[in-house]
Amino acid sequence: MAHTDWEGLSEAQFQKSTEILKLVESLVDESLSSQEKRSLRQDFREQHAVTERTIRNYLRRYRRGGAQAFLTPALRSPSPRIHDQALASTILALIAERPTRTVNQLRRLLDVDQRFTTAVAAVSDRTIYRFLLEHGLSQAKRAALMNEDGRLSFTRFQAPRPLDLVQGDGRDGIWLDTPEGKRKTYLFVWVDDYSRKILCGRYYFDEKLPRMEDTFKRMVLRWSIPKRCYLDNGSVYISKQFAWILSQLGTAKIHHKPFQSYCKGKVEAVNKTIKNEFQGEAQQAGFHTLNELNSAFAAWVDLEYNVRIHSQTGEAPDKRFADALPSDLRRITDVAWFEALFLMRTTRTVNKYGKFKLEANEYPATTVKHGTVVEVRYDPFDLSEVYLYQSNVLVETTSVSKLVNRTAAVPTESMAPASQVSASAMQYFQALREQHAQLMKKNLTSVSYAKLTAKENKE
Repeated sequence: MAHTDWEGLSEAQFQKSTEILKLVESLVDESLSSQEKRSLRQDFREQHAVTERTIRNYLRRYRRGGAQAFLTPALRSPSPRIHDQALASTILALIAERPTRTVNQLRRLLDVDQRFTTAVAAVSDRTIYRFLLEHGLSQAKRAALMNEDGRLSFTRFQAPRPLDLVQGDGRDGIWLDTPEGKRKTYLFVWVDDYSRKILCGRYYFDEKLPRMEDTFKRMVLRWSIPKRCYLDNGSVYISKQFAWILSQLGTAKIHHKPFQSYCKGKVEAVNKTIKNEFQGEAQQAGFHTLNELNSAFAAWVDLEYNVRIHSQTGEAPDKRFADALPSDLRRITDVAWFEALFLMRTTRTVNKYGKFKLEANEYPATTVKHGTVVEVRYDPFDLSEVYLYQSNVLVETTSVSKLVNRTAAVPTESMAPASQVSASAMQYFQALREQHAQLMKKNLTSVSYAKLTAKENKE
């Protein structure tokens, strides 16, 4: 029976096969979100003029035959791609030594080995790649091998010290059965790259900029100013205000490219754990308020996640973080200045009664004339007091005279089906919260801001 040989493929056929492989291997990658995969599908359909059904067929072929289903649609009974047995054995040994070596890297290593300089020059890159496929060493398989024998922990990037790099991310939370009806929550979380410690995480009813900044502010006040932040390209992380805040703090901001969520692998792994372990139970615990949800999450973080042994580091995040804390931590010394960095800004015109409105609240303005346009700066979580600026100079601090909303308005969420309440989940989080409250009263949490300050004062 005739078969198509891989080396007989034309350049156009080979290019098409590699593009299909790039797509399907991304679509089966669990580290990519469903939104990223939808975008990849849409881009591929538009670029190659194929249907969604064609892409499903690609996936079906890949799951049945792997990469060879595209690069070698119909193989003969296996024949050696590389006839020099010594060369073949050496290639396999190099891959076993470091599975993520590319074909180009293999060629460079073999070129400098006098035993194989001539032999490797006689084979093409395609032949080497096909040889690896025939031995079950596709790119995905080789990447998976890094998880064996703990080798992955030695090849992944890791910050040298705590707070040298923090990773931030947001994710969908659970639905709460509030007095206003079913409302969806959103989580913002910050993770230390070195220790994998969850530094801060809180749930909100929306995923707007002030919510993310609130968690960042809490993290900095408790632990200190990080040197770098690693973020995705979400709108809150690329906002001008947040960029300005980081510049004032001297914190570098690093963004990964679109469709490369694996770059933030540590915070993505934390989010997966939160989803499977915390949110899975919390959804059935009968929570009705954000306070209940956030107190349960804080207890779970301090009593469950941060004290368990991490699979990659071999240490508990709390202990690893505390043991390696540097002496040159950058503390917030002027809290008022720091708080002012996070104030939201808008403009208002003072009316003929010497007042202006913000979020339906009414405020007096005594130092400026009516008809004056002023910049109003305010804390979206506390509208009892706002600040009036002109030309970036504070001219007045004024308190609310007619209070309608204590916080900035949040959008109404769509309805979700009711979830079954689990008595076991309720008891679990109730016990966890009580234990956490007792530990906080006794100041027995493994690392606290007070301990960090004491350590700093001794040095």
